[in-house]
Amino acid sequence: MKQKGKRNRSDMGQVPQVLVEEILERLDVKSLVRFTSVSKQWSSMIKSRSFALRHLIRAQSRDPHILVGGDQLRCESNPYPWLRTLELLDPFIMVNYIPKPNRTSPQFTQSCDGLVCIYDFEQVVYVFNPATRWCRFLPPAMIQQINNLSISQVGISRRPFLGFGKDAVTSKYKIVWLYNPLEPDLDGQTTTCEVFDFTTYTWRHVIGSPHLICDDFKSHPVHLDGSINWLTAYLNGTTKIVCFDLHTEVFQVMSEIPIAHADPHRSIMCSLHNRLCVSEMKRNNIQDIWLLNSLKVWEKTYSINLTLIVRLYGEYNGFPISPVTVFDKTRLLYLHPIITQPSLLIQDTIKESDRFAFSGLDYFNHVITFVPSLISI
Repeated sequence: MKQKGKRNRSDMGQVPQVLVEEILERLDVKSLVRFTSVSKQWSSMIKSRSFALRHLIRAQSRDPHILVGGDQLRCESNPYPWLRTLELLDPFIMVNYIPKPNRTSPQFTQSCDGLVCIYDFEQVVYVFNPATRWCRFLPPAMIQQINNLSISQVGISRRPFLGFGKDAVTSKYKIVWLYNPLEPDLDGQTTTCEVFDFTTYTWRHVIGSPHLICDDFKSHPVHLDGSINWLTAYLNGTTKIVCFDLHTEVFQVMSEIPIAHADPHRSIMCSLHNRLCVSEMKRNNIQDIWLLNSLKVWEKTYSINLTLIVRLYGEYNGFPISPVTVFDKTRLLYLHPIITQPSLLIQDTIKESDRFAFSGLDYFNHVITFVPSLISI
């Protein structure tokens, strides 16, 4: 029996390293983090950049997880901001509570390779991996320093949303803060753009967009294919999209969009199926969603009837729903802006039926998808 045990251990030792890595690449992040304690060799392998990238490629073929953030989760008499991750295990939703590295309100960017930037508008910004809990704090941007000073002097600040993405050519991550000035510059430049460089660990200025951006509470920038996109301000009856190429660091303008002349309060931009997406809520409670296909042509992909939801839950504020992701091919997960308690709902786009997916006990202000990964910067 002892010899048999020895033979089994010897056989395990003869398993090719390539096969071991291929097996481990298929596992979830939580299991891999535990397996780093098996041996120094496994720890070194799992923590390597090359393994993390191969694991990411496999993870991207599965349904993403959901990151939800809120302002006022109450713990006895001490309100504090919170984060939760949700797993889409239809018909159930698994809720995981995760600690935040600080206690500021959780504004956060769209995810890139499983990473997300969490920030406030005065002093805090850090990169965070919701799957591994890894984080890295960054120095404040100039707009945060300006806001900090403005709050102390006059009690107001600007609240532009942060963009986060990856250069499609060099694979370098970049953080971009584009914001409108209090007054347009004399040389015609109407926005200021700050880019965080992870190589030098500093913020630097680049030439901003010639178009003012829409900076209301629902206009988050969207990263896709090496560019970050913003909706412009509604001027002269028209909305456009400005695109910032993360490699050339140059802005371009997309004028022909389906929502160009829509009410800006009823329009939104996001991503679905790894495509840029724009959407308009019409007065009849129908929300049309267009996707930009690989030929750079807009296609109306979904038309969501929200009449029943409005009748059931009422108190609707007229803003568009925020599409989050599509899973099981036909199930659309979206954030419904009910006034008293925003909620995540799932609509079957074929059967046109809705059901609740998640409704927090307290207000949550942002929802994104992320791919659980081992990536860090």
